[in-house]
Amino acid sequence: MKDFIHKMSLKSRLKDCFRSAGLCFTSKMGDRIIYAYPKIHSINRITNENRTEIVFSLLNGLDPKEVHKKHFAFKQVFGQSIELKGDTKIYTLNIYHTPLTSNLNYSYKQISPYLDGMNLPIVTGQKKNGRYLVIDSMDVPHIIIQGVTGSGKSSAIRVILTTLIKYKRPEELDIYCIDGKKAEFGLFKKVEHVQAVVHSNAHARKILTHTCKMLASREDLLDTFDVPHINDLPIEHKPKMILVAIDEMIEYLDDKKIQESLIKISSKGRACGIILLASAQRFDADIIDTKARANFSIRMSFRCVDTTNARLLGTKGAENIKAEEKGRLILNFGEMVELQNPHLTYDKAKELLNPYCVNKSEIKPIFDDIEDLNTIPLAIEKQPNIERETHDNDDINLFL
Repeated sequence: MKDFIHKMSLKSRLKDCFRSAGLCFTSKMGDRIIYAYPKIHSINRITNENRTEIVFSLLNGLDPKEVHKKHFAFKQVFGQSIELKGDTKIYTLNIYHTPLTSNLNYSYKQISPYLDGMNLPIVTGQKKNGRYLVIDSMDVPHIIIQGVTGSGKSSAIRVILTTLIKYKRPEELDIYCIDGKKAEFGLFKKVEHVQAVVHSNAHARKILTHTCKMLASREDLLDTFDVPHINDLPIEHKPKMILVAIDEMIEYLDDKKIQESLIKISSKGRACGIILLASAQRFDADIIDTKARANFSIRMSFRCVDTTNARLLGTKGAENIKAEEKGRLILNFGEMVELQNPHLTYDKAKELLNPYCVNKSEIKPIFDDIEDLNTIPLAIEKQPNIERETHDNDDINLFL
């Protein structure tokens, strides 16, 4: 009986929404106004996903564009925690019972079930139904992260890299870090997967030049075996995956060589197992070449200063995220969704990464053709008696 009353209440509220949004037809019968509403096909409460799903169809002659224009009307009636999907005729309105919250802590134990079977998983955040959205960057390549200071961008980078380090063995993944702020990547220096942490334009240029050489070599390898992707190579010839992470792209905006390398890697890297991750407060043409930006398929926008910056990545709505909603983002990966990214502090990430750190032997150049590259060596010494997997203390403190 309660379920029936609840459905009738939702049906009544939805009709009020249609009427106030003008998504209906009207006619007169004497002094009365008769309303013809879109047809409501079903109302189902889906408990395990923390939502109620309503399916409805527009009347013939109603403009589908008006549904999306009047999205605000559905929020006014049902609250902020909704999703409206559909086109032309049939639409699905999801009403989530619990809103997204900024008090979401990073826990590898909670995230790990979503990683199974993925080559290079990118953790983007938790959806309104409580499930994590993780994207395999070997299928949807290259990641851009933008957002103003304090919006959660730095924490998101730590989440992505820490998760990859815990998920992939050093024999499977090499990470190169280019740190424009000299602030974010220091905790990764001793991690076995990490081959370099550099700061200057000269060193960044060398890293990317070296990556382009590996790209060309891998293209030759694919051609030799006549396969489209490194995952299709014989196991004995399969190279490591490579992630190049660049924090604060604005520091390298005047370097044409870096921009050229980014275009080349972003356009050809996926098949060769080379993925880019780039972050900045904004990503207009001054920060990254438009050609390169178009090749980034995973676009994460935390709070933006204005609509222009949000629209540049196709993440309209990021400009409306409130300052107190730390970790909130709009994701565009072919479809657009609002997410909450888990918070991971610098100190907690350092603690989680400790089992994956090694003693580096005497410094030597990472690349044969580079001298005086003051960074992490390839030669490493494993620390004895280190437990490689520990998940007991993954929960962290909330935002302060």
